[in-house]
Amino acid sequence: MEWYAPLTILPAIGLIIMSTSGFIVALNNELTQLEQLKEKNIPIIREKLKQLKRLGVANACLYGSALIFLLSGLSKAIFQHEYIFKMMMIIAVIFTTIALFFLCIHSIKAIQVRQKNLDV
Repeated sequence: MEWYAPLTILPAIGLIIMSTSGFIVALNNELTQLEQLKEKNIPIIREKLKQLKRLGVANACLYGSALIFLLSGLSKAIFQHEYIFKMMMIIAVIFTTIALFFLCIHSIKAIQVRQKNLDV
């Protein structure tokens, strides 16, 4: 594999980061609205704070994977060590997989929280 291969993955990770950041902003706006009637909405606020935490972890993993993909490309270009390159690629893929796992959990839980919010 060439040194620039991990760099081709960065735009896709960037798009996922942008999407996740959009979720975080929307969730913060919802929490601000729910805080106005705090006593009535305490269970929903707790659930949404859990969602916010999951999204934060996913975003951190995505940033970490982007950094490691970048460093793996640099390590291959500068040092020509195949072992370091492969290990960094594996670690970056694991970080991305963890992030996608958290985003899947968020998607499933978001429906449940919305149902609780609407009392359905």
